[in-house]
Amino acid sequence: MLSCSVDSDDLGEDDLVWHHHYIACKDYDRTIMRRLNSFRNLDPLTQSIQQHQLEEIDKNSLKNKRIMLIDDEADILWLFKMILESDARLKVDSFADPLVALENFRPGLYDLLLIDIAMPKMNGFELYDKIRELDKKVKISFVTASEMYYEEIRKETFPELDTNCFIRKPIANEDLIQRVRKVLKIQ
Repeated sequence: MLSCSVDSDDLGEDDLVWHHHYIACKDYDRTIMRRLNSFRNLDPLTQSIQQHQLEEIDKNSLKNKRIMLIDDEADILWLFKMILESDARLKVDSFADPLVALENFRPGLYDLLLIDIAMPKMNGFELYDKIRELDKKVKISFVTASEMYYEEIRKETFPELDTNCFIRKPIANEDLIQRVRKVLKIQ
């Protein structure tokens, strides 16, 4: 119950409403300040744990991952880029020319490369070789419309490649995102 030194008979109805509103807002402000102060007064260990949890969430989310997409078909580049950036919130750098992509590649910058196999100037397997000379750790998946033919080449030339690193076109939007999540080991 509110105690007030002002006699309620002396106040008009508008004054009473304003007075109660003022008291309620003041109490609300105190509650908010207490809550904020409780966060400020957390011990350093708790703050460190919370910060670590936030960093783990960020590290395991797609939004901080960067992909290089190389495909000579402009429609595929545009579609995959749109899906991966808008739906999966990835940062995607796309290139229609494998030589330009190779010039722009920087070791440690990309989490995943999506490379079309059939391209002019340099096919996807040749680009794979050049990229591996620069960065042995970057994850690479091949995007292809005719997996069977390239599977023969893969077995002969790149036996170390897992068949799971091939993404077959066409692919549904959600399936593409799930394949990228799987390659990046994000559930």
